[in-house]
Amino acid sequence: MKKLWMFFQLILGFSATSWAQEDLLRMLESESDQKPKPVYATFKSTRVINGQSIEHVAAKHLNFVILHRFGEVNGGAYQLWGLDQANIRLAFDYGLTDRVQVGFARSSFGKTYDGNFKIKLLKQSKGKGGMPISLGYYGNVAVNTLSWDFPNRLNYFTSRLSFINQIIIAKKFSDKLSVQIAPSAVHYNLVRRTADPNTIFVLGTAASIRLNGSVRLNLEYCPRLNGRDVPNRAGQKLHDYLGLGFDIETGGHVFQLMLSNSIGMLEQHQMAETTGSWSDLAIRLGFNVNRTFSFNKK
Repeated sequence: MKKLWMFFQLILGFSATSWAQEDLLRMLESESDQKPKPVYATFKSTRVINGQSIEHVAAKHLNFVILHRFGEVNGGAYQLWGLDQANIRLAFDYGLTDRVQVGFARSSFGKTYDGNFKIKLLKQSKGKGGMPISLGYYGNVAVNTLSWDFPNRLNYFTSRLSFINQIIIAKKFSDKLSVQIAPSAVHYNLVRRTADPNTIFVLGTAASIRLNGSVRLNLEYCPRLNGRDVPNRAGQKLHDYLGLGFDIETGGHVFQLMLSNSIGMLEQHQMAETTGSWSDLAIRLGFNVNRTFSFNKK
């Protein structure tokens, strides 16, 4: 009986230890579940359609983007519904860190060169105490290199310059829906008339809806908050930018297909120089091709 009692005590001891270990594991798992976890892939690309998204190029990676826009579809069969015409932008974005990227690009519209900077200040995370949104900043300096309209008068290089400053606020609500707003200030050193504002304020808005594992539907709309009656420097009426597109992920790159009323792909051109109107079918078919190269030896 004494040996049997010792045996039962040993069994009870092992059981108590096992129960204590299981309780400890459950506590650790519960605490782990409560810790904030980063939210990834709010958007598929560093651009939603034309405009910047909250996404960044990873550290020591170079993203090469070809942005191509055809002519307006209302050109009819003579212009093959815009396919006879083309504007292009070549962009290079490099990740200094996972939250900081720099870039350089050249646009055929306006023969424009630009340098840009992008930083993610806050990153969305889920879980108890997590950050509810992602917050970033984007800015660029662009120079228009077209020939002067009046070459015989005194012209200044600074008159060629334009700038954008943009705060990007994004939230991924679920695997199917991401939303972003981007209050922006577009500044031109030279405007058409002295009465025209040099700075145009724009509220960029965007959304991305996942249709399946590799395809997303994207929307962009950028209403101007001032200068709505101001024409461009050629005297043409301006319209708010509106774009509709798809992201198609295919192995090593993301292919973006879209329709928009903007001829330009630089943020300034998109937000403050859009002359096309959807109501007049002055819309353009276009695409972006993203290809990333790694310089990280690890």
